[in-house]
Amino acid sequence: MNAAPFGAYGLSVSILLVSIMLAIGGVVLGVGHALSDKKLKEWGKNEIVQSLINGALVGGFLLLFVKGGIIGSFINSLTFSNGASFSCSSFLQYNSAICFAYNYLVGPAQFYFMGAYHPSILSTASLVIAGLVSLYAVLGVFRLFLSPVLAQIQGAVQVMGTAAISATVQAAVLSFIAVSALTIILPSGLVLRTFYPTRKIGSFLIALTIGMYIVLPLTYLMNATIVGQYSIVSNQTGIETLSLSLNGIKSSALSYVNAGTNNTGIIAGLENIGNSLAVQISDLLSYLFNIISFFIVYTFILPAFSLMLTGISVKELSALMGSDSFFGKFSLL
Repeated sequence: MNAAPFGAYGLSVSILLVSIMLAIGGVVLGVGHALSDKKLKEWGKNEIVQSLINGALVGGFLLLFVKGGIIGSFINSLTFSNGASFSCSSFLQYNSAICFAYNYLVGPAQFYFMGAYHPSILSTASLVIAGLVSLYAVLGVFRLFLSPVLAQIQGAVQVMGTAAISATVQAAVLSFIAVSALTIILPSGLVLRTFYPTRKIGSFLIALTIGMYIVLPLTYLMNATIVGQYSIVSNQTGIETLSLSLNGIKSSALSYVNAGTNNTGIIAGLENIGNSLAVQISDLLSYLFNIISFFIVYTFILPAFSLMLTGISVKELSALMGSDSFFGKFSLL
């Protein structure tokens, strides 16, 4: 966690505003008693209570999110409970769960998790796309006979490309959260919660910070644990198997072309190689569809589940701080 969770000026501004509103509440309460005005007394008393709550929130969040604090220790204990090992950029190192999620999505190097090394989603998708594009170029020679197979390969490339883009977007969102949640969104929420007209919005921003900075990254840890059970897509063995299959098909296709230019045994050669190529393509498509199904699960379905859990946590935390009506139509979460 950051040594200064509220950024350069967030802490001092929050304390100053809490002090000002506490003073205003005291003055209004005193005037209400002097004039025997029930509304002024109630408003002043309420502002004093809310100012004290805001002060407690400022102090509490400072202790919770400071480097080495309770939240940091909690996140680290969950992230490294399975012996995880990974490297982080400087702007991600304060939240180990976000750092892990970033490596899980787009990290350039393999990370260690659940007793094995795993490539990122982006790396895996890129390797599969490169192999499929290369295979498409080779099989393009037989476009007249293999047009249905080529169409399937095109579709697979599109799906894998979409998965790669999805992983990149998710990583960008996590990077934004890492650099802005505690330094911009949280102090903004504390400031807005100080004033009566913006109190509900401020409470929502505070809840949003907790949801984005704690709940969302930890759901990616849960997703990685689920995906880690399926070795077909969670480690390098699956990609090596696919690469071998692609290379085998390309070799057979090139042999088929070479046999066509050989005058001796041309019919037998073409028939044998053609049969072998058909079997290899059938196996490849079956294996490819299996990989794509898993990619759909862990680049679209599981992230959607993560967003749902985060949305529910933000809603409940907002309700706890009195801003439930802010959600409106999102109350279905």
